[in-house]
Amino acid sequence: MAEPCNYHSGRDASWHCQPCGRHYCGRCIPGAAANYPTGRPDCPLCHKPLAFIGASNSARPFWQMGLFYFRYALQPGPLTVLALASAASLMISGLGILSLVILVAAIALVSRYNLLVIDTLAHGNLEAPAFGDALDGNSAPLFAKVIGMTLIAGFVGYQFAKLGQGALQLYSIALSLLAPAAMIVLALERSLRAAINPLKLLQFTLVIGWPYWLLWLATSTISAAPGYLVQIVASKLPLWALMPVVAAVTSYFYIVTSAMMGYICLSRQQRLGLTAELDDGDDYLEEAEFNRARALADAQILMREGDFKAARRALVEALRRYPDDAALNEHYYRLLLATQDKKALRELGPHLLDKFIRMNRAHKAAELYLATEPLPTIDKSHLRHGLAEALFRQQKYRPAAQLLVNLHKEDSDYGRLDAAYLLLAQIYLDGFNREDMAKKLLAFVQQKFPDSRLQEQISTLREVLDKAAVPG
Repeated sequence: MAEPCNYHSGRDASWHCQPCGRHYCGRCIPGAAANYPTGRPDCPLCHKPLAFIGASNSARPFWQMGLFYFRYALQPGPLTVLALASAASLMISGLGILSLVILVAAIALVSRYNLLVIDTLAHGNLEAPAFGDALDGNSAPLFAKVIGMTLIAGFVGYQFAKLGQGALQLYSIALSLLAPAAMIVLALERSLRAAINPLKLLQFTLVIGWPYWLLWLATSTISAAPGYLVQIVASKLPLWALMPVVAAVTSYFYIVTSAMMGYICLSRQQRLGLTAELDDGDDYLEEAEFNRARALADAQILMREGDFKAARRALVEALRRYPDDAALNEHYYRLLLATQDKKALRELGPHLLDKFIRMNRAHKAAELYLATEPLPTIDKSHLRHGLAEALFRQQKYRPAAQLLVNLHKEDSDYGRLDAAYLLLAQIYLDGFNREDMAKKLLAFVQQKFPDSRLQEQISTLREVLDKAAVPG
């Protein structure tokens, strides 16, 4: 079961902090590795490097990925291997020592590629490696180690044969059961000593758990498939085509089993101590966007942990650089609400609400205004007007009316007083059914502002009131 994020329960974790034991998702740790100075993000709490677990944590169980393995072997890299194996099989007949050299070289490259498949999948890359990645100079050494594993297994088997048929049979069973583990260990550690160490292999099977035995059954079955397929098609193919078909089919199923081995390691990546490869180029954020996202994420995490001082520092530092960022301002206001900092709300609340009005986020200003206890004192007329408009749209009639009542007495020079009192008339009419108050306000506006640009709206509301006053 995937580990959830500690701070967004509906999302799978992508990062893990070993010292803190916390799991984080992409919202907690925004951006890409390139956004961080060290190339890897650090924990918002303890500032130690995080381990990427996104690929393994979101990986489906091994046994649910059947079609994936067979499609995996049909990507460009594997198909190149199949073509190479088929071409090499055509070249090895009748060439003497050169034929042997070609055969060994082809087998070495194919073996190297399959070990590379195990390694790349185990580290979280679901795309098959390009064939060129196998030309890294490790083909001969790794092939030599594969041969060494085979020779050592044969020698040990010879020694067991001296003990009797029963001992040899037990050894053969153990060898068959541990063969996938040996190939995986060789691919991951590139060590012959580790790959032939029975204790190491047994430990590996215990880490993987019971899915390992399902892997063994699947790889044993698939490894036998080429023999059965060749028997079916052998009589239907010309003689010259038989060897290329055998080479291609064998290579295909070899890659399929390698994909199975790599994926089962991916599903147990953390237990095996593997470090996932990061492929997050699409997640890269520009500096300003990243800084804002990181400040918001850190503040949210620190607030959830109860460290309000650190959360406030993170937001204040970000607001100094991006004073008009809506999300930063909102989180800062909510932090003040969460900490019940009445002094800061009294002094900073109106200023922050004014920012939201200026940023065309009046609905957010109204929401935060109502969330403040007690309601902050608003001195600026345009802010009172803007909040009242937003509250009216949200059908919060009483606080909207309280903001506009007696505005003409407190600020007779307000340039939009006609619009404010037209709004107040609508509030009285729609919110309280006070037609009398609405008429008085309209009369006041018509008297004080005969040249108002709102005359059409005033007349429309007057007509509504007159119709409502007519009986029947």
